Amino acid sequence: MNLSKLINKGLITVYGPLVSFVIICGFTANWITSNILKLERADYIVAITVFIAICIGWIWWSFKIVKWKYWAFSKLTVDEIYDLYIKAIESGLIWKTGSVFNKTEIWTEKDKIRWQKINPEVRKLFEIEDE
Repeated sequence: MNLSKLINKGLITVYGPLVSFVIICGFTANWITSNILKLERADYIVAITVFIAICIGWIWWSFKIVKWKYWAFSKLTVDEIYDLYIKAIESGLIWKTGSVFNKTEIWTEKDKIRWQKINPEVRKLFEIEDE
């Protein structure tokens, strides 16, 4: 399996809409403050709007990354899963196992059921060992 294609699809489907949303919110806030509200300095309103858009985008990431992980890792052989894991971390698509940011992933019941059906080697890669 071509791991780069899996990474690229993840970047496009997870981060594409997120980045587009943040940029559109920033430009829209700037346009509204300049043209409708007629404010000379839109900096603070645009910054607050972009911050809120990033928070909403994080929620998007929290849902979509779970779906991408299942989709991508279910297509691989045992030999390929670790390579995809490393490439996904290097590309910024996922966080290393044990990262605090992994705790922000939002798993629906359907996601949890599907994840239990995936190769046990994949699940093991994402599980945190108790110390």
